[in-house]
Amino acid sequence: MDWLQTLKTVFSLALIYSTLRAGISIIFAGMGELITERSGVLNIGVEGIMLMGALVAALGSHFTGNPWIGLLAAALTGLVIGAIFAFIAITLKSAHSIAGLAVFLLAVGLSGFLLQIIFKHGGNTPMVNTLPMINSDVLARIPILGPIFNKQSILVIPALLLPILIWFFLYRTPWGTWLRAAGENPQALAVVGIDPIKVRYIATLVGAMLHGMGGAYMSISQTSLFFENMIVGRGFIALAAVIFGNAKPRPVFFACLFFAFMDALQISLQTALPETVLPRELFMSMPYILTLVILAIFIKRTGGPADIGNAYHKEAR
Repeated sequence: MDWLQTLKTVFSLALIYSTLRAGISIIFAGMGELITERSGVLNIGVEGIMLMGALVAALGSHFTGNPWIGLLAAALTGLVIGAIFAFIAITLKSAHSIAGLAVFLLAVGLSGFLLQIIFKHGGNTPMVNTLPMINSDVLARIPILGPIFNKQSILVIPALLLPILIWFFLYRTPWGTWLRAAGENPQALAVVGIDPIKVRYIATLVGAMLHGMGGAYMSISQTSLFFENMIVGRGFIALAAVIFGNAKPRPVFFACLFFAFMDALQISLQTALPETVLPRELFMSMPYILTLVILAIFIKRTGGPADIGNAYHKEAR
């Protein structure tokens, strides 16, 4: 076996293209969770919200023929589920982890049930219309950038802009200051007349909308249908990226790309290496093993908000 040729085949511009393609959904989910966590709310139901977003996006595209309506429907679905989660975690002051787990389990069961009800069979939806791809003749003539960005989903543009916009919002606007204060010291925020509960609600809802859009990418852009459990752990990978990136926009963005790179790498290795060399199941498990390792190493070192996961009690002022 020619190992040098194998390495050249694996580590090419196609790998960078695949990394970006795989990273879009993780970036949306990771940036949404970053906003949520900076306000002091921990939502581990990201996977479930992405799953419902993927389903509703496919349904919206299927019944209207317009994938943009599917994307909007996915964002609104995230908003609704985020509101339910926020009511349980913030208003009722339940444990955030339990509320998030409930969202995830509900989404897994409900998505399969709705498929059965709507299409009279489980498994997957019919093929649906997808969001447009970047297809520029000018871009195609640019070395390196052309092969990487041409033929990508149009959603790659907001995905790459999100970290910049969120950084500006967090560190250059009053709302960003209030958001960070809600996660660090909500009592101090209340003293200056800003309601931490309101701030946490808005952050949770915005984050959930981004989760839904990340799920929509999976069904109406990366693929052209929805199938059961199609998120396959990307929501939990996004959670790991936020921990790895200390809940800061730039590190979280690069952490999302790193996990996407590992996902793209395992697919390339499966193609380049025969199964007799290494079992395919080992390659497929690489991103998830890495997620567990990252969580085990960095969960105690995270520089996230000091008050994350804690209920705010007005009487504590």
